[in-house]
Amino acid sequence: MTAQPMDTDALTELFNIGLHRAASSLSELTGQRILVDLPRLWVCPIKEMHDRLLGLLDGDLATVHQIFKGSVTGDAVLVLQYDSATRLAALMTQGNVALGGRLDQSAREVLAEVGNVILSACLSAFGDMLHVSVSFSVPRIHVESLEGLLSSLVVDNEDLHFALLAATRFRLTEGEVGGYLIIAVGMTSLSLITRALAAREG
Repeated sequence: MTAQPMDTDALTELFNIGLHRAASSLSELTGQRILVDLPRLWVCPIKEMHDRLLGLLDGDLATVHQIFKGSVTGDAVLVLQYDSATRLAALMTQGNVALGGRLDQSAREVLAEVGNVILSACLSAFGDMLHVSVSFSVPRIHVESLEGLLSSLVVDNEDLHFALLAATRFRLTEGEVGGYLIIAVGMTSLSLITRALAAREG
């Protein structure tokens, strides 16, 4: 199964629009200046993602999943290494949660909200710019392995074969944290995104 060539410059622009919106929302929520950058983006089959991420992520991961449905269907995931997740939660709250480097219930709630803001903003940017309708589920936070994450990418019993994989960097007043965004889709949704990007550029 192969994908049509995708305009990654246009896709990067869409992600950047979404991340800019998300950063503004997070800044308002926390009262501190937050920037979210997109250093790198890939489009690849999910079966290749394990090897791509294996050298970048190890140990337990904190993930926030948000299923989306509509013209385009899939699973959007914010992925952070466990220690990065606790650091981000602490930075977002001036150290009021994740005490002792643990993802306690308060830290999980903070991360779920961060994931909700980031993922919803990116998916909304896709919807607005590509003129497709998308609805979102309530975000779910997990602590899981890389293998567990990749095996969980199924929506309505449909295997998701392709991933838009974006490296992200959260920059806050007191420090920065790196992570990844994964938007996993099936062949039909990927084709729709590819066509919509081409039409937008045309």
